[in-house]
Amino acid sequence: TLDTAEEKLTVVDIRAGLLRRTLQAFKDNGFFEAVADGDYDFHLFHILGPSVSSLEEIVEIQPYCEGGAYYVVKNFVNEASFFEWDRAVYDNYFKKAKGALEISIPKLNEMACEQVELAGVPFSTFIKNKDARGHNANYSLVLRGYVRTWCNLVGDEYDRISLVDRLAGRAVRD
Repeated sequence: TLDTAEEKLTVVDIRAGLLRRTLQAFKDNGFFEAVADGDYDFHLFHILGPSVSSLEEIVEIQPYCEGGAYYVVKNFVNEASFFEWDRAVYDNYFKKAKGALEISIPKLNEMACEQVELAGVPFSTFIKNKDARGHNANYSLVLRGYVRTWCNLVGDEYDRISLVDRLAGRAVRD
């Protein structure tokens, strides 16, 4: 549906451990040739956890990123770090992400995250104190504040790299 869809954005969410195989399938079916020909834009958001196995994926998927935009997304789901304390280890992984833009997603308060999950609604709906049907809910003011602050920090990070302009194909100064 890439050619016929009304929306010209397709998001593919891939379970951890399947990224390289999925990218290989895209290569095998000619998608990356179409990207090289200018038929499509390709933006890869590579969500990383703070583990060596997650960081080692960078090398595996790098060959697939040459024709598109590559975003290395550091997802702080806990208090762990991405080896910033050991510059040699950090550089060993992140310097291999040639041309990648780094995005850091801050850690959301655990209780707030849990309550959003239990509510089964998007973050913005939780912040507005609405349930899945759009009716008034009774979510904690404090937890909604944590989620609002976190969403603002994520938005600031996207603004820092001019993400909307990049996705829209507009020129961006780095």
